[in-house]
Amino acid sequence: MQSLRTLFALLLLSFSSAIFAGSYIEGKHYVTLDKPVKTATADKIEVRELFWYYCGHCFNVEPILSDWVKKLPDNTIFIRQPAVFSDRWMNGAIFYYVLEQLGEVDRLHSKLFDAIHLHKTAFIDQEDFVDWLSDYDVDKDKANKAFKSFSVRVKVNKSKLNTVKYHTSGVPAMVVNGKYWTDATHAGGEFEMFKVVDYLIAKESK
Repeated sequence: MQSLRTLFALLLLSFSSAIFAGSYIEGKHYVTLDKPVKTATADKIEVRELFWYYCGHCFNVEPILSDWVKKLPDNTIFIRQPAVFSDRWMNGAIFYYVLEQLGEVDRLHSKLFDAIHLHKTAFIDQEDFVDWLSDYDVDKDKANKAFKSFSVRVKVNKSKLNTVKYHTSGVPAMVVNGKYWTDATHAGGEFEMFKVVDYLIAKESK
């Protein structure tokens, strides 16, 4: 199922109608922030994905995003950030930072999307998520400690603040170097969004 979804996404990217780089218009295809947000990548170009595990569009984009990230230029660093637009979004952020604390993002990030969207797994509370992690041989005591950790709490709060600073209208959204952002609505489609990001990376590389 996962491989078929990935193949379908790649085919859509390959055959989707391209927007020529010269036609990308500020305010139409991407938004320039009035006040740039400080990046976390020093002299590298930062590309930050804002997402939510319960977002169907984020789930659809994940396979092509994973492939696209592998082809980023050497001067660019990719960062995931769970968006927190309201209290309803908090669990998604907690889940991500718990995975990060446990060193399990690479192994379980996509599987968590699958659990929610393909397998309809209900994560009502911490216990549900810890039980799910244990199915992948994650120690329950370590997982529960991660939930209660100061580090996870700080990162969730920072994500909440940053979500406001970027002034995006939804997810998935891609923020380039703390200066610009785009999404499927502005770019003209979920897959066209990556072409706009490529353009903005090139713009920042000059």
